[in-house]
Amino acid sequence: MADISRRDFLKLGGAALLGISAGKFIPPTEVEDEPNFTAPLIWNGTRKFKRMAFTYDDCYLLNKMQALEELLDQFPKFKVTFFPVGLKLLDLEKQDKGIWKRLVDKGHEIGYHTFDHVNLGVMSPPTALMDFDKWNNALTEVLGAPYAVRFVRPPYDIISYTLDVLCQERGLVATLFSLGGGGEPDVVVRAIQKGRGGDIVQMHIRTQDYNSSMKAFPWLQENQWELVTMSKLYDDYLRQKVNADGCDLNTGTSLTRTCVE
Repeated sequence: MADISRRDFLKLGGAALLGISAGKFIPPTEVEDEPNFTAPLIWNGTRKFKRMAFTYDDCYLLNKMQALEELLDQFPKFKVTFFPVGLKLLDLEKQDKGIWKRLVDKGHEIGYHTFDHVNLGVMSPPTALMDFDKWNNALTEVLGAPYAVRFVRPPYDIISYTLDVLCQERGLVATLFSLGGGGEPDVVVRAIQKGRGGDIVQMHIRTQDYNSSMKAFPWLQENQWELVTMSKLYDDYLRQKVNADGCDLNTGTSLTRTCVE
């Protein structure tokens, strides 16, 4: 197979292109903006703070979701973002009533990952909009109230025209990652330890990634790292975009006034 860039690898579908499941943790890299993508797109947040965003895709396995919830309870300051498929929003709620509301009430975030893990790149924009609305209705059902969804993680990490339209029409931010792809826990933890502030870490709800989280969390806490939701990471990123050089982002009170005189 010819050499391709990491960005092209993601555009073509990553593991789907290779026909195998990802087995190697992708190290942190700087990724340029996608020039033909006009909607908001984030690969990593500001490098200014010791903050990372851990994200967990798919959410197929109830026992691993419950185990991760228990693990997060041991680190109450750590907040993460889940990208469940709609089918599992409903299925896990049937098996463990209130699981999604518990996670939201604890300060974690939920983002869109399609209803049944279909590649958005093969959908027409109208079909994708209907898929999002179906997924969003499922989320409202399990939470018992409407929820402001800000982020989308496209299945197979594919950037597409349909994703662009979806983000613009539904006010979503396309969320990729700067660390991710799976791998043995020891390898993953070493990569995280070499990570940088603003890294978005892609995980999945599976045994391997749960074990990686279990090993990484104590180290992150001991080394004064913050784990924050995508909303927090993205808001920091926006503040950096409008912030004058040298200002302290932590003093900001809005996206248009971020410096204290």
